[in-house]
Amino acid sequence: MPDERKASAAYIKRHYSAMFRAHGPSSKGVDWGSDRDVEFRYRKMLDVLEGDYERPSGVPSLLDVGCGWGGLLAYCLKRKIRIDYTGLDIVPEMIAHARKAYPSGKFIRGDLFEFRPAEKFDYVVGSGVLALKLNDSIPQTARFVRDAVMAMFDLCRYGTAFNLMSNMVNFMADNLYYTSPVEFLHFCLSEISPRVKLDHGYSCLNRGRGKLYEYTVYIYKDPR
Repeated sequence: MPDERKASAAYIKRHYSAMFRAHGPSSKGVDWGSDRDVEFRYRKMLDVLEGDYERPSGVPSLLDVGCGWGGLLAYCLKRKIRIDYTGLDIVPEMIAHARKAYPSGKFIRGDLFEFRPAEKFDYVVGSGVLALKLNDSIPQTARFVRDAVMAMFDLCRYGTAFNLMSNMVNFMADNLYYTSPVEFLHFCLSEISPRVKLDHGYSCLNRGRGKLYEYTVYIYKDPR
């Protein structure tokens, strides 16, 4: 399994390094489509901060897995959303740019599976990081995705959020990994936590702004 993860990480690094070199700090630079869709996804990620559950009393700490060039932090600064932000990414060019562009955040170059922070984060999010179909078989990609979700959940104190491509579509792009929302919900409930929310309501809609074909999952920890 570790060799599979290393191969997957190398593939991801090559792909996003090439995208960033071609398009720079933009939605296309992280292979996400339009800036409008990216901001919509940021809002979905930050929904993890709200809810009827235990939450931190002060400014929440947040780890952004696959942070890219720091777009989520830029979104928060623009809208005056207060978070203690840390970004994690394996692409050195993106981390170098983010450190210069957003000095108020902490940016770490590293692999999720090898990341050992001194403390857990209140929340962990990953937008678009589980959509790429790796240079592996579908079962290998499925294991990578599930292991990544469990690793993100292990790093949080309160909750984690991430999005996945839905298989409830009539067309699938060859370079993307699609999952069954029903099967993934069962995985989360049975293997991670009974406190799960799955938002498939915006999939294929996006209020007339283009179809997203995805869903967002929120997993919370039991109150201490």
